[in-house]
Amino acid sequence: MLELKNINKSFGSKKVIHSLDLTIPDGSILAIVGPSGGGKTTLLRTLAGLETVDSGDFLLDGKKFDPVNSKNQEQVVGVVFQEFELFPHLSVFENIVLAPRLALKEEKKLTPKKQKISPLS
Repeated sequence: MLELKNINKSFGSKKVIHSLDLTIPDGSILAIVGPSGGGKTTLLRTLAGLETVDSGDFLLDGKKFDPVNSKNQEQVVGVVFQEFELFPHLSVFENIVLAPRLALKEEKKLTPKKQKISPLS
C-alpha cells in the first residue's frame, strides 16, 4: 500500500499541493484528474522523486521512504509524461532504454534481456 500523509508543495507563494492525504491499496489503479495547474503533474513528479515536497511523508507498506533520496533499487514510482520528448537522432528502442540506462548508470551496451525488445526506427 502506498500512502501520502499531509503532503505540501509550493512554488514561491503559490501552493500547488496543500495537506494532501492519499492511500492507494496494492493492486489499485488510480486516475488523477483535475484542472490545468491543479497539481497533478507536481504530485506525480514528487512521487517519482523528480521534485521535493515542502513537508509530509511517503509510506510504502507502512515504512517511510524519500522519493528524492531513494536508491534506484528502492524507487517506487516511475513516470512517463504525455508530452515527453524523444530524441530524433535515436531509434524508438534507443529512446526507450536511454532513461533506465542513465538512471541505473548502466554501460552503453544493452543487456540480452533488453535486446529482446524489437528495435523500431
